[in-house]
Amino acid sequence: MVCIKKRFFNSNRLLLLPFGLWLGEKTIVTHLQATLLYSILISSVVFQLSRLFIAECSFDFIVRIFSSTSLYAMLTSLPIIFWIHMKTITYLFDQLQYIYDRLKDRNEIAIYDKYGYFANHVTTIIIILLVCGLCGNSVIIYLPFVLDIVVPKNESYAIRTMQFVTEYFNVSEKYYFLVLVHLTAASVTGAIVFTGTGTMLFSYLQHVCGMFEIASYRIEQAMASELLHKCHIKNRNVICRKMICAIDIQRQAMEFAKHLITSMEGTLFVMIITTVLCMTCNLFRIFQIESPMERMDEVLIHLLHLWAVLFILIILFLSNYVGQEVTDYSNHVYEITYNVSWYLAPLHIQKLILFLLERSHKIFTLSAGGLFTASIECFATLVKVSMSYFTFMYSIQ
Repeated sequence: MVCIKKRFFNSNRLLLLPFGLWLGEKTIVTHLQATLLYSILISSVVFQLSRLFIAECSFDFIVRIFSSTSLYAMLTSLPIIFWIHMKTITYLFDQLQYIYDRLKDRNEIAIYDKYGYFANHVTTIIIILLVCGLCGNSVIIYLPFVLDIVVPKNESYAIRTMQFVTEYFNVSEKYYFLVLVHLTAASVTGAIVFTGTGTMLFSYLQHVCGMFEIASYRIEQAMASELLHKCHIKNRNVICRKMICAIDIQRQAMEFAKHLITSMEGTLFVMIITTVLCMTCNLFRIFQIESPMERMDEVLIHLLHLWAVLFILIILFLSNYVGQEVTDYSNHVYEITYNVSWYLAPLHIQKLILFLLERSHKIFTLSAGGLFTASIECFATLVKVSMSYFTFMYSIQ
């Protein structure tokens, strides 16, 4: 028996295991790891929101805080819902393994492997981008402290960082380094866990695409011309059995996708709204700075935020892309069923085909909150909405 956990999900395991979020039984150690992770993430959001109640608020200060808080909220929401629905995620993983174990045809196994390997390659690429981004983030934040040691001057390099942090978050100078370390730790751990959980869901939906393609393959094999033209009792049984198997794996794919999205649609809905807010606020803050060269520290921090938003937009694009693929492959099952030589099949086989056509003619989509349907069009709409809000805020300032 081939273990798909080792074959297709090893990269996700490396990202999630240190934080106690990998699939399996929850132990005291995993509870401690997850508690520490969520303490860091949630406290970073609470700290930034608390500035709105402690400091003297202005429109500029509110936008500044929301540009940062919305980013950390995105990094926090998906891992939390992943932990809450760990039993569901594990159950769905077991379903993937069960479906894989039942495949006997060499071509069907190759189809399943194709989508598993593709998801694994995409995960590897995103991890490489994540490592590059985190290294660049660390260099920008901690380079002044390194220069103070390596190339000391009369005026400390880090003093500008201190002034920026204390002004940006309205905190005392004696706490600025603690705030800097806290937020950096939250952003690094949040980005790693967000990547692990996001690519895990992407891989799940890629396997759903594989199931739909296997259903199409089974229909084509069942309605092959050599079987239809020699339609004796043995061939009738073969056709009937293959059609039933095709209908069964299509049903499993649809139920799997619905179960996955239904368990997380609330969080996905919040993440979509938060992503739009985060990109809008950070774009607004960058274009609001009157003298970028004099405020290079603030420009850099918002560019870092925008890089993080870009990274999350990549995840969202992949989510919408795979949602579009799920819809397309579901429609492909309908097209294959419609185009086969069903009229040559026996009457009881034609009834099965009619049942399959009746179920497949409705467009199968993945919807979050009943408002956002995963598709390329939806992704383009979200980007367009973000730019519209930014344009509106910039025009009325």
